[in-house]
Amino acid sequence: MAQFFKAFISLIILHSACVGAFDFSESEKSRQLGLEDFRRTEEYYKECLSIKSWVVSGQYKAECYTNYHHFNSDAPKYYEGKGSKAWVEMSAFNLLHPGSKSSNHKDYQLVAKMMNSYDLVAGMELLPSVSGDYKHNQRVRKFVDETPAVILELEERYLESPSSAIAERLERLRGDLKIAPTLYRIPDYLLLLNELRKIDPSWALILAPSGESADEGFVQELVGFYYRGRAVRPKVNEHCERFKKKRHGPSFACYPKLTRAWMGTSVREVFSRRPFLGSFESGSFDFTLITSHIVFRSPTDAEGMARILMPSFGVSDYLILGPGANRSNYARVAEMKVISDIMAKIREESIEKDIIFLGDTNIESHNEQWPVILNSFTGGELFIDEPTTLTMPLRLSDGSYTEGVASDYDHIIMDTKETDECLKSNGQLSPRIGNFLKGNFKKLIHKRYLYRKPGITEVDPSAEQRRLDLLSQLRERLSKRLTIKRNKIVVDDLELEDTIRLFDERVFQSQLSEDTYYRFYKEVISDHFPVYFSCRR
Repeated sequence: MAQFFKAFISLIILHSACVGAFDFSESEKSRQLGLEDFRRTEEYYKECLSIKSWVVSGQYKAECYTNYHHFNSDAPKYYEGKGSKAWVEMSAFNLLHPGSKSSNHKDYQLVAKMMNSYDLVAGMELLPSVSGDYKHNQRVRKFVDETPAVILELEERYLESPSSAIAERLERLRGDLKIAPTLYRIPDYLLLLNELRKIDPSWALILAPSGESADEGFVQELVGFYYRGRAVRPKVNEHCERFKKKRHGPSFACYPKLTRAWMGTSVREVFSRRPFLGSFESGSFDFTLITSHIVFRSPTDAEGMARILMPSFGVSDYLILGPGANRSNYARVAEMKVISDIMAKIREESIEKDIIFLGDTNIESHNEQWPVILNSFTGGELFIDEPTTLTMPLRLSDGSYTEGVASDYDHIIMDTKETDECLKSNGQLSPRIGNFLKGNFKKLIHKRYLYRKPGITEVDPSAEQRRLDLLSQLRERLSKRLTIKRNKIVVDDLELEDTIRLFDERVFQSQLSEDTYYRFYKEVISDHFPVYFSCRR
């Protein structure tokens, strides 16, 4: 007992020292983060403009703003009001880095078919153009920007001293300049939108204005709202309208204000990736959604810990938080605590009272910190207490089958007394999990990608032929890709063989090992299941 008392006193002293040592109201770190947020927003704004003018022009409308980007922005023209559907289906889906080198084998046709079961999907872990695609796009931009001056110089040289070499080079450059913009590669979140629009042209996407990462050097993630324009349309959000700036579009969505002026203390430093909010209506039901992919790793140094915990809980060490908080998860708890505070403050200041969180919290439902997290959002309840993430092994160490599932990280939070449109006739919310390891979607995935059934060693000849066909199709598709090198349009054969090999290893060969049996679901869909619920329109 004496030792415990001494340890507790030490924590209090450390806490007091940290309170005095750090000014968390408007720290230099917060200002640096603000400047970095601005820089990234400008960078993503320019990419959106390139996509708008070079890629999607003529297919659908796109609007680039500094509070969000809106793809297929005239989708509300399809809106049917209440229409024939009595319920609107809403979902959260962590899509696992579509387009990254570690996750570039997704079957967007299948993912879109799954998402088309819903009317609005909060999509997480979306990515801008990355790796080879990013470098390719940079070369395309540079070529388009610089080539007109090169052509002008060559034209002047030709007038002074005509030659067939200059004429040939001019002809090639003029031709390549016309083609170059069409080579710009859109991020995979738009490849997914394209597949959704093949099913229903009213699908659209409101995307966060910039990507953010948990640590310097980590990939920058985006979040956004995919919505079916027939059933749902964007609505002005009061919070976004209040803090509207130049180059903002209609205040449908934004990052919430995290400054001292609004929150009472600056909470920007709490977040690795800020939550994103947007408002929508469907029939007579209007609502505000907040989505986020909560950080997974927590800083281990004392200063980093205090920087996160002081603005969120007013303490400097996770031990003071009590059961459920530990060294590995305290940053997750802090981010969710501040999101709960934001939900409460938005509800307090807005006419709109239907505030709903949909996202990947990286905190399981049985964690003892949830009552503390939700304390400020009066009436808020946590939903989903069944596994929503995949595990790779076929069996546990005791020999029992995993069934492919692991943790319940994806959740829904709402106050059902305020949002009673989402209650069934029994007075209860009916949250569900779109488990694609079962039912019809499992059959669809297996029809294309199943290589070996559990408990069967041999590979069926038809499965082997399917594998060879898919590898051949991938090779054919990649062999047609063009890029720009040394100011010429050439075939892009970079990493072609590696890409084909990784596709084979991760999607097919992984099924031959019990340790990685479920990996192919992760590769072609995601390592998370969508979670969803229905509300009356």
